[in-house]
Amino acid sequence: MSNVPFVKAADVKGEFREPPRTSKLLLAPKFGGVEKVSMGMNITEVGSMIPDHVHESSEEVLFLISGHAKIVFEGQGEWEIGPETAFYSPIGVKHRVENIGDEPLRIVWVYSPPLPAHCS
Repeated sequence: MSNVPFVKAADVKGEFREPPRTSKLLLAPKFGGVEKVSMGMNITEVGSMIPDHVHESSEEVLFLISGHAKIVFEGQGEWEIGPETAFYSPIGVKHRVENIGDEPLRIVWVYSPPLPAHCS
């Protein structure tokens, strides 16, 4: 990726992960230009999920573009959400996102500060 102020998600191959989903890092310090945030998208297959995880030193904001999800925050509750919904994962809170619909979830995410893996 070059040091340009934009990137088309369709041009980024992404990283396939289990359970079945693809994560695409779109803007991050490791590419140059961006310093304080990283941004990408996740495409989570029908019946799959982004499993339980915690970000110990980064806030995460997410925007569900399409699909239907159940978001679960440990100790806080769970909610079903639909398209065009923003949500937030605080530092240190275990969370997961489950695809409960009949189409892939398309989620945009932003970390601040960027995750260490996004910096080098």
